[in-house]
Amino acid sequence: MTKRGRPRFEPTEEQRRNVEIMTGLGIPQTAICLMVRGPKGKPISLATLEKHFRKEIDTGATNLRTRVGNFMIATIMGTKPSEGFAPITDEKVRGSLLELFAAAQLNWRKTVRQEHANADGKPFIYVANKTDSKL
Repeated sequence: MTKRGRPRFEPTEEQRRNVEIMTGLGIPQTAICLMVRGPKGKPISLATLEKHFRKEIDTGATNLRTRVGNFMIATIMGTKPSEGFAPITDEKVRGSLLELFAAAQLNWRKTVRQEHANADGKPFIYVANKTDSKL
């Protein structure tokens, strides 16, 4: 007796990687279902996604943040990044990454320059120094 019906879904390694990355980027599961195709080329259901990709859904965001964080720290520190990443040697780019990291992880902000007009119409320029910003 032969079985009839829909062929069983077996995820590929590429599909696993893609689901992990899409989950890490915050793409909704319903949208991920449209991108993952079953054996007949049709999108998979939400239940199939959750059944076959549970590990990738659970760890996708943490894994992506870890990989990006490791790359940023290696670039800022000037060390060799992990496998799959090319090192960035441009000092301006490394400095920009340091500013982004400090703003995101350490809550540091650049000081804003404010201009005010005096009574005589000449601008008064206030330039903040390092002690004015949160260090």
